[in-house]
Amino acid sequence: MKTTRRWAAHPARLMVLALGWAVTPHANALYVEMFAIGDFVPGASGGCGGGDRSSWPGMAQAWYDEMGSRGHFKAGKFVDGNMTVRRFCDPTTYHASCTDFHPHVDWADAAIIATHGFDAGNRWGGSMRYPWNGACAVEAGSGSNMVRWGDSWLMFGHLSSCYSMNDNYLPGMRVAMQDTGTSSSRRAHQLDGFHGLMWISSSFNGNYRDTASDGHSVSVAYSWVTNHYKNNDFECAWYDPFGWLGTCRDQCPIAYAIGSSNADALFRLNHERYNWTFSDPTSNSYYAYMYYAGCHPAGKGPFNP
Repeated sequence: MKTTRRWAAHPARLMVLALGWAVTPHANALYVEMFAIGDFVPGASGGCGGGDRSSWPGMAQAWYDEMGSRGHFKAGKFVDGNMTVRRFCDPTTYHASCTDFHPHVDWADAAIIATHGFDAGNRWGGSMRYPWNGACAVEAGSGSNMVRWGDSWLMFGHLSSCYSMNDNYLPGMRVAMQDTGTSSSRRAHQLDGFHGLMWISSSFNGNYRDTASDGHSVSVAYSWVTNHYKNNDFECAWYDPFGWLGTCRDQCPIAYAIGSSNADALFRLNHERYNWTFSDPTSNSYYAYMYYAGCHPAGKGPFNP
């Protein structure tokens, strides 16, 4: 099957706004962080449950280490331990004791999160290791006030997690990228994830390392999508050679950016790099996304926004 990459932009509301757009590029070293769970804690032991995936932290670290080798500052490596929603939630919109800013995810300029994911109803749910404030999952997107990334520092968020960028999330995912609870004008630039199930194996470490490497010469979005796309071929045949498990399908990476207009969102998606970052979007009124046409993962139908 022939595969093609496609780009699209949509207004976030029915009225088309006449907004100007401009970006100011910067070439600075970024603060980077990684958050990964490989050893999930059973509910009987006070945890949130979930199947262990010992190779998952290594996938995230491959990206993290390569970013460090490219001159960025490795600001935090968080693996297992007391991984709760407190590290990801916003203190102004969710709970005053949230610590997404310092020293956690919104303290970074670029961050990767590796954990089990699920569709929480038009938004991403990411399983945690232990409950906090009654919650066992971080939720990002429409209808949730838990996540507001980018109002501090985060520009690029990578979600190594199943169902982290499903097609039904796209209109509302921009909510997680702007904090309307503060007077801050800061916003996240891009969130990247997967439509449907994604794959976990140490053999994919190179894909994450190459995402970090290539994102310095091509756009971060292009690097994410091209390095993580896998079609139904020999790459997954070793895992489910006869298709009995229903998992030997495509892996469908999705890159997602916001902007103040169609042109702004698309320009950011197509051009922003780790070493050539833009000023924050002046609004999240529009969004743009990059994907492989016809990509059909396990757990979901073909990507069809």
